[in-house]
Amino acid sequence: YEILSGLVGSEMCIRDRFKKVIFYLIVGLLLNSAVYSEDSFFDDEVIFEDSDEGFDEWSDDSDIFGEDELEIEKPFSWLDLGVSQKWGFNPASDYTTSMERTELKLGTSGSISDSGYGEIEIKATKYWPSDSNYATESSDVEVEKAFVQFSFDDWSTKLGRHTIGWGELEGGALDVINPSGGLTDPSMISQWFLSATRYFDSSDLSFFYNTNPRVIKSTLFTLKNKSYDEFGVRYGMSAEGGDTAIYLAQLVPNNALINLSDGLVYATPYHLLGFGMNKAFDDYLLKFDLAYKQNLQHNRLGQFVKTNRIDWDLAFDIQKNDRTIVLSINSQYLLDFNNDYLTPTTTGGVSTDRNNMTYMSRISDKFGDSDWSWNASHSILSNNDLSMSSAGIDWDINDNWKASFGALYADAKPDRALSIFDEYQRVSLEVNFQY
Repeated sequence: YEILSGLVGSEMCIRDRFKKVIFYLIVGLLLNSAVYSEDSFFDDEVIFEDSDEGFDEWSDDSDIFGEDELEIEKPFSWLDLGVSQKWGFNPASDYTTSMERTELKLGTSGSISDSGYGEIEIKATKYWPSDSNYATESSDVEVEKAFVQFSFDDWSTKLGRHTIGWGELEGGALDVINPSGGLTDPSMISQWFLSATRYFDSSDLSFFYNTNPRVIKSTLFTLKNKSYDEFGVRYGMSAEGGDTAIYLAQLVPNNALINLSDGLVYATPYHLLGFGMNKAFDDYLLKFDLAYKQNLQHNRLGQFVKTNRIDWDLAFDIQKNDRTIVLSINSQYLLDFNNDYLTPTTTGGVSTDRNNMTYMSRISDKFGDSDWSWNASHSILSNNDLSMSSAGIDWDINDNWKASFGALYADAKPDRALSIFDEYQRVSLEVNFQY
C-alpha cells in the first residue's frame, strides 16, 4: 500500500488507489500493444489461435507466392473486438420488445515482462428505445475485465478486475464470490480483487481479498449498512481421477436483503466453511459441493435475525461425443428455523420453507457434423415454487460470426416469493461478430 499511496496521494481511499494503479498499468499495456504489435510484443497465438486456417484456400499449384511460406498478419492483431446485437420479445404480450441493445467489446491481452501478463476488456452498451432499460439509461460503459498477473517460481498473483469461481458447480453452494446478473441472466459480474496462489506438487493454496464487494440492490431502496471487506482461502488437492478442496471465507451477500420491519436493505458479512470434490468415471463426472454458512440475515415476524444454513449441490456430467447431459440437485437447509420466518416479495413477505430444493437438467448436442448445435434445459426451483424451461439453437457461421436463438417459459405458484415470474416468456435472438 505504500507504493499505491505514492502513486495517488495519501488523501485517497484504498479502493481508489487500487483502481487507479490498475488503470495506469492497463493503459500502459494497451498503448504498448499498439506501438509494438509488429514486434510480437504480444503472443498472437493467445488471441488468434486459428489465424492461419485461411491458407487452405490457396491451391498447391499456385506460384503467385513462389515456394516461400506466406505469413499474413491481421491488422491490429493486438485488438480483440466483439459486436453483439440482441433482441428479446415477449410472446405473451403481442411480442412486445423487451430487449433491443447493441454491445461493443474492446480488449487486448499479452505479456508485460518475462513473468507478467495482462488483460483489459471494456464493454459499451447502447439501449434502444424499445429496450426495458431505456427508461433509466440509454447507454452504459463498463470495465468487464482489467487485471495484471505475475508468476514467479511456485507463486502466481493477480491484481485487478476479474471473476473468481469457487466450487465445482457454477452458481452453486460455493460459487458465491461474484454476483450474477439475475435468475434469467446468470452471467457473473467481475469485481476488483487481489488474489494469489501457491502451487505444490499435487496441491495448491490460494487466497483473495476484496475491499469493496459489489452488492446488488433495488434502486428504490438505500443500503443501510457500511461496506465490508471480503476475503477467503482455498486449499485444493489433486489425485488420480478427481480433485478435492476446502474453503474458508468471510463474504458479503451478493444481493441485499430488505428488512420487513423498517423497510431498509442490508448486506452484512457471513462466514463460510466449505468442501468440494469431483470424480471422473469413464464418460461421467460426479461433482459435489457442501457449504456451512453462519450469520445469514433473515426476516421473522417483526424481527430481523441471523441464522445458519447448510447448502449442498450434487451433479452428474455425462459426455458422449458432442452430447453433454447435466443433472443436478441443490439444497438449502436452515439449521435455526422458526415457523414465523418470512421471505420478502415485491408486495411484502411469504412464509419460508426450512429446506428449499432445486432440480436442474440440461442437454446439448450438435446436428451431426454441421455448424449447428442445440440445447434444452428444465429447472424446478424452491420446492416447485417455480418451473422454468428453455431451449436454444446456435449457428457458428464462420470464425467471426455466430447467431443464437432461444426461448424461455416460466410457471410459478401464486403468493410465493417467485410468483413475479409466473407465465414469464421470452424469445431472444442474438448475432455476434468476433475479431
